[in-house]
Amino acid sequence: MKNILMFNDFSSEAEHAIEFALLLAAKTNSKLYIWNTLVKRKNLIAKELTVGHCSEEIEVSVDGSGAVSKFDSGLTWNGGLPSQVRFIAGIDFAVGNVLSIVEEFEIGMLVMGLTPNSEGVKLIEAETIKCATKSGCPILLIPEKFEFKYFKKIVYPTDLRYSPHEILSFLNQLAESVNASILIANIALRGLPFMEDSYAVTIFKEAISKSGKRAQFYFNNVRERDVPRAIDVLINGMNNDLLVLMNNRFHFNELLGYSKPYAVPSNIRVPLLIFPT
Repeated sequence: MKNILMFNDFSSEAEHAIEFALLLAAKTNSKLYIWNTLVKRKNLIAKELTVGHCSEEIEVSVDGSGAVSKFDSGLTWNGGLPSQVRFIAGIDFAVGNVLSIVEEFEIGMLVMGLTPNSEGVKLIEAETIKCATKSGCPILLIPEKFEFKYFKKIVYPTDLRYSPHEILSFLNQLAESVNASILIANIALRGLPFMEDSYAVTIFKEAISKSGKRAQFYFNNVRERDVPRAIDVLINGMNNDLLVLMNNRFHFNELLGYSKPYAVPSNIRVPLLIFPT
């Protein structure tokens, strides 16, 4: 899998997400790049790299253990992980700069802590979605209360008749890396007829055959047309621990709403992996 880019705003949610991202980077044999979204200068040993499409110079720490020791968030490091960490400095965070960072450092996934507002509602801000859209990378949103563990059961609610094969290929690679299973929950799009089981299974087999199948795929042809209710069962009734959605497609808006910032229902306590449209 490609490298991981973590957005750090120095919040408790970001601290939690960084530790989670470290575990994921170690498991997937990826480097973790940490980009501070708030200006907080550090005396890092760094080298300068020029990034295409960007007029500024970017610094990346090459002394991983030294940089980690200077990182003052009180993280608990596991053995061997600090060598995989790089800190991006010398360029202020802006959505317009995300693509340059992604291209320069071969990023395949973005990670961000999921921050609740003053009322405790977890919101997905417009800027968060724009980072995924501008970069072309999926963004993994980690709730602060989610315990540290590798994903074991990934669920992707979609209408397989129209779902991009690239998403299944990505999930296949991710699931193989962390030894997880993938449940494809086929839910017919609003206004379209329910898919008969035999036809749905045929579509499922065709879809996973194009994904380079190596991970374990499962299939559920969901008859429930109330999407929030169906996803509640998939997460809390079937104990799936990563919810995959595609921005503004399929069942994204039925679960999270139609206006930004999107509100994550209180019963959805697992990380969300959101693919750009």
